Amino acid sequence: MKEKRVQVKGRVRKNRLLFLGIMALFCFAGAVQAAQKASRFQEVKGSSGSIVRDNTTGLEWQRCAYGQSWTGSGCSGAAWRGTWDDAVRITAPGGFRLPTIDELQTLAPYDLNVFPGAGWFWYFSPYANSNDAWDLQFYFGHAYNGSLKSDDSQARLVRGGQ
Repeated sequence: MKEKRVQVKGRVRKNRLLFLGIMALFCFAGAVQAAQKASRFQEVKGSSGSIVRDNTTGLEWQRCAYGQSWTGSGCSGAAWRGTWDDAVRITAPGGFRLPTIDELQTLAPYDLNVFPGAGWFWYFSPYANSNDAWDLQFYFGHAYNGSLKSDDSQARLVRGGQ
């Protein structure tokens, strides 16, 4: 009887150690992922946080949709909404422009803490059919080509790259 108890206690200790080791591994892996995610985007000096640099691509993005302002913790104001023809003409001081599909897709699915708000965003890549244009649904990160150029979507501006 005593021998069985000793064996059971030994197994319990081994299982506890195994469990604690696995938990420590998961915690370490989670901390590494969080650090990598946090360090991907860095606020651009002098922008009060309204512009972030993607350390993976080197592109600098306006955090808010065109027409909105960064408050320090989110976006305020109404986002510009317009047609694709109007969107491709948008520029902003500092060399900001409408991104290409490849540039915009690097953000999707994107971090809502870095880029608040979701919705459809135009990009500078026309679709083969002259009446249609591509846009990207930011929340799900899917490109969609069924949008008429006359539809209303938002714009998120970028600089660098191309």
